[in-house]
Amino acid sequence: METALVTALIAAAAAIVAAVVSWFGAFQSRRAVDRDHAWRRFTWSVERRGHGDEYDISIAVLRELEKLPWWSKRDRALASRALRRRSTPDHPLPPKEDP
Repeated sequence: METALVTALIAAAAAIVAAVVSWFGAFQSRRAVDRDHAWRRFTWSVERRGHGDEYDISIAVLRELEKLPWWSKRDRALASRALRRRSTPDHPLPPKEDP
């Protein structure tokens, strides 16, 4: 009886560990997908030059990337620098839209 109880406890502990490892793997996978998507948005917005609708959208994308709480601090700073580089005395950034 005691051996069966110990075996059951070991099996339960192994199942809990497997569930936690599986959840963590799914969490990391989702985070990687989100980071990849954010990076693609960043590179798209940096490639846009000049003026017009695409340029205005790229500015909005960079402003949103500056505020992503789950993006690393360095990545948010990169978005801020890219946004500042867009602004020149001849071509100031369009004003921020209030939500």
